[in-house]
Amino acid sequence: MRHREDGMTSTSLKELAQQFQKVGIENSWRELRHLMAFITGESYEAYFFGTASDLNTAQHNQLRELANRRLTGEPLSKIVEKREFWGLNFKVTKDTLDPRADSETLVQAVTNTFSDQTQSLKIVDFGTGTGCLLISLLKEYPNALGVAIDKSEAALNIAKENARYLGVDKRMTFCLSNWAESLDGLFDVIISNPPYIGIHESLEANVKNYDPVSALFAGEDGLDAYRALLGQIGKLCHPNTKIFFEIGQGQKAAVQEIASQHKFVLVDVYKDLAGIERVLQLRIV
Repeated sequence: MRHREDGMTSTSLKELAQQFQKVGIENSWRELRHLMAFITGESYEAYFFGTASDLNTAQHNQLRELANRRLTGEPLSKIVEKREFWGLNFKVTKDTLDPRADSETLVQAVTNTFSDQTQSLKIVDFGTGTGCLLISLLKEYPNALGVAIDKSEAALNIAKENARYLGVDKRMTFCLSNWAESLDGLFDVIISNPPYIGIHESLEANVKNYDPVSALFAGEDGLDAYRALLGQIGKLCHPNTKIFFEIGQGQKAAVQEIASQHKFVLVDVYKDLAGIERVLQLRIV
């Protein structure tokens, strides 16, 4: 990147990178390039290859402000309002849970189960947030239709925006509902990454302080969302409906027990890249 006297100098950029490193931010230069791209509207690649325009004084000051937010622990994704998931870029805000790589395990589980990508699947996603799970699946299955459920209108609005940006909005319906309370009909695939953290469990500050509480915590033991969902979704299932739930570490037995109480049985378990049991596949008896 070229530098002007009234803009950001290479020395001041190095100083910011060093500050990032001191507080334990890995890939400090990568994050700075993302911040500069966000400010100027140019691509990350333009800053990586040094072909981007200079930052002027106003942009320099804005970079300092954003860098200070990052230094206090705010996630980069919340600052630039963007996070990659399943090779796609999703808008994120304070009203949505950040998509995480662990959740790609659920998308992979569905694609492993339904190998024919031409199928006309009907999919419902409970607690859709950014819509990342459902939208990713609709990109994989061009003939599929999806219903995105969330009790947060703000989150649903972000999911709508992501669906439009990624070109699947014509195949999606959005429903403001507390789980399945406002939903009828039968579905081929039911998915959810519900909140599954107990209210007394400790969390990293960058999660606890910047992700919506309602998307993180689910009662004393972190299982309230599974109790609610499994108590409601039976009416949405036909005999061949496949259900995929993301779970927290060590929750398999507890969720399986709740499922059995509502006449669901465990079909398969999928592990994430760290080898942790992350997704349960269920079916109704």
